[in-house]
Amino acid sequence: MKQINTLLESNYQSHPAFNFGPNSWAVSTERLAAFNEVYAAAQQLSPTLDADSRASIRQDLEHALNDIFTAFEAQSTDVYEARFLFELKNACVRLMGEELAWYAGQPRSRFVNLTNKRTRQDTVRLQRDRHFFGRLPEAAAAELRNLAESALGPCRANAAVGRLRREDLSVNSGRTVHALRNVLNREFKSLGVLDAVSAYTGRKTRVTGLALELSVPQATWWKNAIAGLERPPRTLYAHVDETIACPKSIVYLSDVTEQNGPTSCYPGAYEAMQLNPLQEIIGRIVGTVGSQADSPLKEYYAKQYHQSVNSENFRRHFMRLPKCLRFNSHIGWDVLPGSELENELAASEIKMTGPAGTFIAFDGARLLHRGGLMQEGERVALQVIFSDSTFTERAVNKLKRML
Repeated sequence: MKQINTLLESNYQSHPAFNFGPNSWAVSTERLAAFNEVYAAAQQLSPTLDADSRASIRQDLEHALNDIFTAFEAQSTDVYEARFLFELKNACVRLMGEELAWYAGQPRSRFVNLTNKRTRQDTVRLQRDRHFFGRLPEAAAAELRNLAESALGPCRANAAVGRLRREDLSVNSGRTVHALRNVLNREFKSLGVLDAVSAYTGRKTRVTGLALELSVPQATWWKNAIAGLERPPRTLYAHVDETIACPKSIVYLSDVTEQNGPTSCYPGAYEAMQLNPLQEIIGRIVGTVGSQADSPLKEYYAKQYHQSVNSENFRRHFMRLPKCLRFNSHIGWDVLPGSELENELAASEIKMTGPAGTFIAFDGARLLHRGGLMQEGERVALQVIFSDSTFTERAVNKLKRML
């Protein structure tokens, strides 16, 4: 795959919806390096450092980040730009802290069992390609679908009356979700999926979060909202996730073809972007700026769903960032139709089609992906989150010892 980082720069500069007059904010390469070099080292060194050393490094990074944003703030021209920078810096500090805590966690490889050949192969695929595909036994897929049926009724009723927000068409708590999670953990353990994901993260992982989701063609949340384009890009909704700590899975509970919203991924695209550490952090959270109910930017941006780029005011602020820091995790909506970037991404797309029980396990933070773009019929799927279960186990073991 070509170096997408250069295509990203040219995409924003040639895209008419991102072409504005004011120059981007300037910052010295030394200030950027002061953050990026230390952060890159912290990713590698954190597991070997004591708590005081990690705290000192985090303090140095916050000082470096403050210097960068102070330079930007001195060049802001109105209160809206100043607020954009204020919210963006706070979000960067928050995400940076979460990532440093993740890197500091000690790998717990003794929990991993890689004696099974298929599990070893899946682990290699996850390390190399950031994903692997699989299929549940037919009986397990049928069991999951039967459990889900009662919860799908209200979702279908919402769709019938035009309530089409994702929260109207999904269920992420309650007895049904608890039962689905138990079955999925049982089947993923049997198939070696939990061991493969645990080997990838270095921590004992299991399914901890799950949402049952109905997708219907009436829903339009994923469609492009940037005005003035002859057609939407072929990469609509392609994105990477915010958190690096929780790999994901998508499990079909209905047969899925190219017409009813297959999950797609773009192997190698994330690596080809060659993002620097601060660019990556900004990209993961820039879309949250102006989203909080109490933010003065909420009405100013007037975003639709989480498509930040449908707001011209947001795009103006985004383009004030230096080009070396421009990245939006939901890049699929930003791509200029007919551009080399669109062609490069479209050529690498892999679509997951198949019967009920088909699944993908993947690193959502490092694999560009999308799904649920419906044309006909319906799609029923489980959105699955893996996470570290050792904290819960330690608490349970402590309680057992006390008893």
